[in-house]
Amino acid sequence: MRKILVLVALGVFSQMQAQVSFDAGIKAGYSASIISGLDADYRNSFYAGAFGSLNFTKTYNMQFEAMFLQQGVNNLRVVTTDYNNINVYEEDARLNYLSLNLINKFNLNKFSLYAGPGIDIKISEPDRASYYNYPDYGSTTFMYSNNSDLDLTINLGLGYKITEQLSIEARMRQGIVEPIYVNSYNYYNYSANLNRSFLVGLNYTFK
Repeated sequence: MRKILVLVALGVFSQMQAQVSFDAGIKAGYSASIISGLDADYRNSFYAGAFGSLNFTKTYNMQFEAMFLQQGVNNLRVVTTDYNNINVYEEDARLNYLSLNLINKFNLNKFSLYAGPGIDIKISEPDRASYYNYPDYGSTTFMYSNNSDLDLTINLGLGYKITEQLSIEARMRQGIVEPIYVNSYNYYNYSANLNRSFLVGLNYTFK
């Protein structure tokens, strides 16, 4: 009986190995990012990277991704007061990440559904802007302070296969770790300030 079970298990494993294939490719496109809860505008930029896909069946793939992704906001508005004067400062907060994602891809004819977790590692940002806090004393304050260089994300998206090698994809990414704190008197709520991005681009699979 044990020999039969072992033979059956080996047969199933061999069949799975015969069906699994691997594809690799590159991807790039447009990104629009915001940090929720801030008085700021979307940062319009781009993303680019590579992916590898384990194709278990015709309907299910597991996709590994590494991307350079620009996030943050444009025109972050900070309001301060000194001696009853109200001052408004405006500056960009541009955060650049290496984004690593593990995506479950479900294929329905030419359409695909994407869902999976990711981790974003901040790799660069311009010097943070500062403003004079009580100018008579010459003291300065950064417009925002860093909270974390790592962000955990949730990815949801939809794809459409144009050819066997070329596809188009739209995706929403939601972070769950606050990237920055704003130093301003105009933020009285306690809602989290979280990265959120919308991506639209092309994927090219090598064959």
